[in-house]
Amino acid sequence: MMIWLDIKETARNKRFLLFTLIFPLAWYVMMISMAKASGFFTTANAYLWLSAACAIGIAGNAVVTFSKKISHTRKFYQLQAQTSNYSVRRWLMDQMAVQLSLNLVICVVIIAAGLLMQSLVFNLNIVIMLVLFSLMGIYLSAIGFLLGIYIDSRTLDALSMPLSMVFGMLMIRLDTWLSGTVIEVITVVQKFFPGYYLFDIVQKMILKQNFNDTLLRFLLSCLLIVIPFMIIMIVQHQKFAASLSVDEVSND
Repeated sequence: MMIWLDIKETARNKRFLLFTLIFPLAWYVMMISMAKASGFFTTANAYLWLSAACAIGIAGNAVVTFSKKISHTRKFYQLQAQTSNYSVRRWLMDQMAVQLSLNLVICVVIIAAGLLMQSLVFNLNIVIMLVLFSLMGIYLSAIGFLLGIYIDSRTLDALSMPLSMVFGMLMIRLDTWLSGTVIEVITVVQKFFPGYYLFDIVQKMILKQNFNDTLLRFLLSCLLIVIPFMIIMIVQHQKFAASLSVDEVSND
């Protein structure tokens, strides 16, 4: 019930609808329309543009919208954990379930547009891409959660657009379309993030090449966030437990 209410609340958020759903969808439709009108449309580009559009939408949702939500509500749920059986751990799990659902909606909407425009064909590749997008969404949601814990709401409001652009760019493999010294430097940085390997996997799927090594690198890059995330969560749990002990002593 709590998960469904959170999904409905987020769906009513105009910022979520504009920046994480409408904008990447409009960008994808524009790219496909321009390619078909200009005569340079290819199936490979359609799948790569799909990956870029989904990456933009997921980054906006997981890093920007989610971080602001965590920053706004964390004190409330910490208080609720003190007065009910709804623990902080359960709150975190529910929030991740909400993010998985919302990221899936973003991807499905963009894929549906591609199918309607006959630029995509629903097959096993689409299913694999949905799974990979979901994993990347968990990775970005973990980053969004940490930003929400340590940065206040006003600062996040001011950083919304820069954060969305930075993480969207990091998740999109720019050397697929561009070249130059700056792109080479950005590509070196991108290799530390899963988006780089996701694009490589998509390209190899389209060309029917083996992508097991790239998939392993993608998974390892996703796991890199687990270590700092677990350390920070343990520290936060200890602080929360200490505050509970102080409250109990003062009540006695």
